[in-house]
Amino acid sequence: MIVRKHMSAPPITISDDTDFKAAMGLMQQHRIRRLPVVDARGALAGIVAERDLLVAADRYLSSPVDVARIMTRQVVTVGEMTPVTEAATLMIERKIGGLPILDASRKLRGLERTRTRRAMSRAAGKRPRCVGARRHVGIRRAINARRRTP
Repeated sequence: MIVRKHMSAPPITISDDTDFKAAMGLMQQHRIRRLPVVDARGALAGIVAERDLLVAADRYLSSPVDVARIMTRQVVTVGEMTPVTEAATLMIERKIGGLPILDASRKLRGLERTRTRRAMSRAAGKRPRCVGARRHVGIRRAINARRRTP
């Protein structure tokens, strides 16, 4: 199994001159936590994570700041033909939540998130664990308990 079959494509991207507030709005709109930053040719220039934008919002509250000032420039990437197990191992070892996938000409083709880990679990015959399931059960119980209380 290769990552090309499990990546999110086409990825939602921004340019380095995008204001950090616009980037944050885009993340909220699409419910994502990281945005690849690409240049005019479509080549990966960096990546900006939600926490980077939150720090920028705290630091540059009223002034406009481009994501070029806050993005991570040295991004760990993999090629389209990288095995899923290798990508998942890299993500776990480096504690990476999103892994940009590049083609042979170094242009961004997709973004790999936790799907890689799920695919690796399926390949190993294991059922992927849903982290949020217990939290949702607890929330449902609390709502039901409130409904029963007069």
